[in-house]
Amino acid sequence: MLTPTTTLLDQGIGWTAARIAAVPAGRLDGPTPCPDWTLRQLLDHAVGSLTMLTDAVAAAAAGTGAEPELEGAAALGPTAWDRAVARQAARSRWAWQAPGIMDRSFDLPIGTLTAPVLASTTLLEVVLHGWDIGQANGEAAEIPDALALPIIEFARQPLVDANRGDHFGPDLGTGGPPSDQLVAFLGRRPR
Repeated sequence: MLTPTTTLLDQGIGWTAARIAAVPAGRLDGPTPCPDWTLRQLLDHAVGSLTMLTDAVAAAAAGTGAEPELEGAAALGPTAWDRAVARQAARSRWAWQAPGIMDRSFDLPIGTLTAPVLASTTLLEVVLHGWDIGQANGEAAEIPDALALPIIEFARQPLVDANRGDHFGPDLGTGGPPSDQLVAFLGRRPR
């Protein structure tokens, strides 16, 4: 059974999948809110990080039953990124439902994370990069309040704030809707 955070994760991946599906081919080499990355590089990173984080949970869930066949996962668009996100969404949904998964810890390149922290980290990563992709698309999509508010709550924990490093810029302290508050807290300028 999905927990509230993993239900949000499922919704967040879906929201980001819609941003990816809206990417016009002519913008792939254009700028993004991530100053060192083109949109193509950002898409590669977003899919790669979602895959890495999902792989950890799926590996643990594999001990509870065979991973379902996911090659035909419904993609929202025609690109390899669309297909990859659809596959990871299905794997994530399956893996987070495994018995006892929320009691586990996972060793990742970013450290050892408990299941609740991994689910929240994945939610933050996927939704923030969904926002980045939307901005680079020219979409200016706001993160839905139902996603932005719990991510803000998680991101404001000392664990996340202490590990800003190169991942997030300084808190820009912007008010406004939850979407603007979240991206500003993570060092992006709301548009």
